[in-house]
Amino acid sequence: MYKFCRNYPYYGMMVENMKKVEVSSEIIKACKSFTSDICSSGDSTAEKICKDFFCMYKFLNEVYRKPNNNSILTHEDFDFLNYWLNVKLKSKSSDISTCISKLDEEIGNMVEYFISSKKTLGKSLYVIDPGNLENMELLCELYNNERNILNMMRGQDYPDEGMTNEKTLEEKKECEENECEEKESEEKESEVKEKKKQKSCSDYTEDCSTKYKKAMNKCLNDNDDFYKALKDFKFSYNISVEQEPQDLRNCKSTQYFHLPNYDPVLEKQRNIMAGKILSVSLILSFVIPLLYKYTPFGPFLRTKINMVKDRLMNPDENESELLLSSTDIEDNIYDNGEYNIGYYSGTD
Repeated sequence: MYKFCRNYPYYGMMVENMKKVEVSSEIIKACKSFTSDICSSGDSTAEKICKDFFCMYKFLNEVYRKPNNNSILTHEDFDFLNYWLNVKLKSKSSDISTCISKLDEEIGNMVEYFISSKKTLGKSLYVIDPGNLENMELLCELYNNERNILNMMRGQDYPDEGMTNEKTLEEKKECEENECEEKESEEKESEVKEKKKQKSCSDYTEDCSTKYKKAMNKCLNDNDDFYKALKDFKFSYNISVEQEPQDLRNCKSTQYFHLPNYDPVLEKQRNIMAGKILSVSLILSFVIPLLYKYTPFGPFLRTKINMVKDRLMNPDENESELLLSSTDIEDNIYDNGEYNIGYYSGTD
């Protein structure tokens, strides 16, 4: 369920790139039938959601089929597409399943265009439980922070710099075409403002630490799959970030660089075990006196305790008793039979 989250930075780049892709006529035709009462959300129309979904689906198909014509999308790809759709529609008041059914119907009509398995994608589209969807969003944000921190440590562009640079190039081109020097001056001022807004490495490490704790707290209600996914993330963060030899942005010196050793699930298990041990001890403290006082086991136990106590308090008497007991045994042997000492002759 959560495996696709580890590749979320890659999927996030794909979503951004889809904004520049020209939508094919086949997709435009298929999405015309999508009305606002089917798939619309707060910030996107039904037709736009449909176009974006099919563009990503087509892009992933082409990526896999270029090196190998028989390749198809992975389960993680399908899980991401389903996740993206659920996130887009989570603010929608009507039933999300209606939108999913409509998309599934259009996929069936366009199966030859996509050259992929309609059956596989159809099974992968479903309404995600709101709690699981929130878990996925948290985990995706954690992996996104991990990638941003690693990029900074390696001296690569800030996460927002790429978008800023692309915007700058587009504006420069527009200025050259229109021969507008004033716009170029404004663009430089805008670039300076954008750089001031860029997050630092400490911003990302702190956000990562905060979200990791928040995610861990959601595992207290027997959420084993999510707990395992967070453990996998921590292992990935340790290998890729904490053990990264380069640190050109001084990320390692930030307060929240290392993920916190925070595991409320393990602490809960320890408390449960401690409670069980304490409960057993309390029960025994009540039961043993009752057994001692009101059952036949009590007199027997008292006799044994007194016997051991007497031996410890009077060691001299115990020694004499042992000597007498030893003498009695020897006398019994002497009275009951003679000693027979055998020997072998030196000659036959």
